[in-house]
Amino acid sequence: MSKRKKTYYTLDELKGLTEARGYLLHFNPYFKVFELKDKKHPENWCWVIRPSNEVKVGQIRECPMQEWDDMIDFNIARLKKDAASINQ
Repeated sequence: MSKRKKTYYTLDELKGLTEARGYLLHFNPYFKVFELKDKKHPENWCWVIRPSNEVKVGQIRECPMQEWDDMIDFNIARLKKDAASINQ
């Protein structure tokens, strides 16, 4: 019996990854989109989009783990850039 490599995150795992970096991940079922918020400044938020085409992500299993890692990095960078431009 061989173990298959895990391909997808769970919602709790994704929330843990973003919380460890100071952000909150929330799924908005009405809009079917993930929202990323700065814990310290919740007014600073964005929808989670793919870096490659800027399309909003609506399901966890739309993207494998590596793509989620890249998306989290990309969207946190977007929030930081927006926060920096607001504070100038």
